[in-house]
Amino acid sequence: MSPADEPGGLRNLGSRIVTFPGLTHRGYTLTMRTRIALSLSLLATLAFAQSRETVTVSVVEVPVTVLDAAGNPVRGLTAANFELIDEGKSRAITSFDVFDFASEESMKSASPMNPAARRSFMLLFDLSFSSPASLIKAQDAARAFVEQNAGKRDLVAVGTVDVDKGFRLLSAFTTDREIVRAAIGDPMNFKAFDPLQIAGAGQGNTDTGNSNAGQAGRGVDAEIREMTRRGALLDDQYNRARVEKQITNFGGLARALRGVAGRKQIVLLSEGFDPRFVQGREVRSVREQQVENEAASRGQIWNIDSDSRFGSAEGLNLLGKMADVFRRSDVILHAIDIQGVRATTDMRNGAKVNSGDALFMVANPTGGHVFRNTNDLKDDFARMLKQQEVVYVLAFSAPTTTPGKAHSLKVRLRNVPDAHIVYRSGYFEAGGEGQIERSLSNAEIIMNDMPVDDLHVAALAAPFPTTDANAQVPVILEIEGKELATSGRDNLATAEIYVYAFDADGKVRDSLFQRMGLDLTKVGAKLRAGGGIKYYGTLSLPPGSYAVKSLVRVLETESKGYARADVVVPGASEVAVSQPFFWETQSQWLMVKGGSHDKTNAGYPFVVNDETFIPRVRMQPGDRKFAVFVYNAPADAEWVATPQAKLVAQSRAGGVRKLVFELEAASSGEVTVTRK
Repeated sequence: MSPADEPGGLRNLGSRIVTFPGLTHRGYTLTMRTRIALSLSLLATLAFAQSRETVTVSVVEVPVTVLDAAGNPVRGLTAANFELIDEGKSRAITSFDVFDFASEESMKSASPMNPAARRSFMLLFDLSFSSPASLIKAQDAARAFVEQNAGKRDLVAVGTVDVDKGFRLLSAFTTDREIVRAAIGDPMNFKAFDPLQIAGAGQGNTDTGNSNAGQAGRGVDAEIREMTRRGALLDDQYNRARVEKQITNFGGLARALRGVAGRKQIVLLSEGFDPRFVQGREVRSVREQQVENEAASRGQIWNIDSDSRFGSAEGLNLLGKMADVFRRSDVILHAIDIQGVRATTDMRNGAKVNSGDALFMVANPTGGHVFRNTNDLKDDFARMLKQQEVVYVLAFSAPTTTPGKAHSLKVRLRNVPDAHIVYRSGYFEAGGEGQIERSLSNAEIIMNDMPVDDLHVAALAAPFPTTDANAQVPVILEIEGKELATSGRDNLATAEIYVYAFDADGKVRDSLFQRMGLDLTKVGAKLRAGGGIKYYGTLSLPPGSYAVKSLVRVLETESKGYARADVVVPGASEVAVSQPFFWETQSQWLMVKGGSHDKTNAGYPFVVNDETFIPRVRMQPGDRKFAVFVYNAPADAEWVATPQAKLVAQSRAGGVRKLVFELEAASSGEVTVTRK
C-alpha cells in the first residue's frame, strides 16, 4: 500500500510482523511534481548570440470551479475545455489535475502531498468591530466549523485582526485540531509554543433644553448643539480612519497568503464596521442632509463632511485594492455576522441603521459569502463547500521578471454552455516575501511535503520500546556540510531544526525544535570537507503509524532542506523487525544532540554487546556491517538477510534480540532481514 492510501501519507501495515526496508528512511523521495508551489522556481538558461542570460521561471497553479445554472459543480471536464490568458497572452496548460472532494475514490488516488488536494481555511477573529458577547458567539461558530464542516485532510489556520495591532497569526494552516481548538478558545491571548504554529459605539441623546426658555437660553443651546455636531464630525473622521486601516489590514493578510499554494478561504468572524464610513450616509438621514444643505446655502463648506455625505473616496479606493489583492492571491473571504439577528432599534438610541452591510462590502468582491441571522452554520457552510466539491487545477509556466509583480489572469471555458466559472483573477511573481509569508511558507513545507533542497537533508526514525506506554523514537538527520558552509553570512550560519511526528489523523503527537549558531571560521573547513551536521533527537510516541517530518532552515539566507521518514511504532507485544542500521564509519560529522521527550530515560539505544555505534542514515557504497533489532519473536527463530549476509554477532535482552550482519558483497540496493 502506498503512502497515498492513508491520510497524511502514512503506510498502513496490516500484518503482525512489521518490516522496515533498509533504504526507505533516507531523505523522502517525493513523487509530487514540482509544479505544486507558486513560489517554486526552476532555472532556465537561454543562450543568445552575444551573451547568456538566466531567466527564472515560476510554475503557477490556477484552481478553477465550474458551476451549472443551479449552482452545482460540473464534472467531467478536461484541459481542452479551458483556455488560460496571462496579461493578454495565451499560456499553454502544462499540467491538469481534477480533485473531487465528494468522491472517496478520487481523493484516494490524489497524492496527499499535493496542496491542491487539500482545502485551506483561516478562521479570522475581528477584535476591533466585535463586542465581547459576540466574540463568544464567534468562538462557538468557529468550533462548529472545525468539528462539523472541515474535512479530515483540510488545513485550518486561526488568526486575529485588530485595527491597532494589525494581523496576528495564532496557528498556521495545519491538520492538528488541538492547536486550532486552543487558539479558538482564547483568540485574544493565545500564543503557540511551537515556532511554526502548526502545535463603534452609538451616540448618546442630546437634551435640547426647555422650550419655554428665553432667547439667551436658546442661543446657548444652539451653540451646544453645534459643538456636539462638530465633535461628532471629528469622531467620524477618527472612525473612518480606523475602518480604512482595517480594510488595509485585510489586503495585507491576503498578500501574505499569496505564497501558500492552492485556494485559501478566510472565514471572518465579525459584526462589521459602520458601512457609512465607506459608502456614505443612508438616504433616510434626512435631518443631517438638511443641516448640510443650510450650511452649503450660507457658503460654510467647512461644515460639510463630504465623506459622510457621498462616501469616502479613499475608503472605496482601498476596498478596490483589497479585492484585487484577494483575487490575485487566490484568497476568498467569507464573513459570519456574529451579532446574530440584528435589531433596528434600541432603548438608548431609538431607531438606527444596523444592516451589517460592511460584511457584504468586504466579502462580495472576493467571491465570498456572508452568513447571518442564523445560529446553525452547518447548512450554510455545507452549501458553500458543495460548490467547491470539484476543483480543476490548471498549471502553466511563466517567467519571473520582477519579484512581487502583479499579473492579471483570465480563464475561458470552451464548449461548456450555461456554466459559471470561478477562478483566481491574477497572481504575484515569486519573491519579495514578508515575515508572515515566510512563516506560512515554512509551515506549508511541513504540511504538504514541499520539495525544498537548498540544503540536502536525510532522515532516519526508528522505534525502541521502553517501560512506558510510549516508545522511544530517535530521529537522526544528516545535513550536508558544503551547503551549510555556503548558506551563512559573515562567517555565521544560524540553523533551525524543526521535527514533527504526525499521526494518521494529522495530529502532531510530538515535536522537537533546535537552534544552533555555527561559527564558520571554526567549523567551515570541516563542513566543506564532505561531512556536515548529524543531529540526534528523541521523540516519545504511542503505538501507531507516523510521518516524521523535518525541516532545516538557515536564517541568514533562508536556505532550507526537508526530509520525511515514515515510521510504525509497534504495540508492546507485537512481533516487529527494525530496519537495518549500518555502522557510521566516517568521522567528519559534527554531532549535535537535540532534545529528548523520553520520560523513562531509556538511554542511547544503538548498542550491541556493549558496543555503541552511530547509525548511518544513508547507506553508502561499500557499507557491509549492519544491525537489526527483533522484538517479541520466538527464541528459536532464524533470520536471513537479502542480499546475502553473514551473521557475525548477536545478543538478547528481555524480548529484544540484536543481530549483527555483514554483507558478503558490497551492495547499493535495498537490504532487508526476514524470518527464515
